[in-house]
Amino acid sequence: MKTTKMIATTVLALGLATANLHALDTNERLELLESAIVETATTPAQKSVVSEYLANIAKEKMELAASLRERATSTRGGKIISQNLEKKELLRRAENLEKEASKYNKVSLELHQESIQVALK
Repeated sequence: MKTTKMIATTVLALGLATANLHALDTNERLELLESAIVETATTPAQKSVVSEYLANIAKEKMELAASLRERATSTRGGKIISQNLEKKELLRRAENLEKEASKYNKVSLELHQESIQVALK
């Protein structure tokens, strides 16, 4: 009986310890896929397509950030404290989206420049 409990506890502990190694949230998966796409783009056409893709993602993030900022400035009935907390959270999310968009724009522009340079050679 003691060995069964010990084995079960060991298996459970190992399972919990290794479960986090395989758990990636959606954002991390997307970042890994996008970095793989950027790294594997070698021809000018591939770099151009990836550049356009990243520019579109940056545009979407900026639009979402603008809508969050708009929501933060609109007033809805309710407690002032909860409104202020929601406003701060929306503004924080908008700022994070804008930072991500600037990263995407930077990589997009770099890829675009590389595709032009490779095409001219």
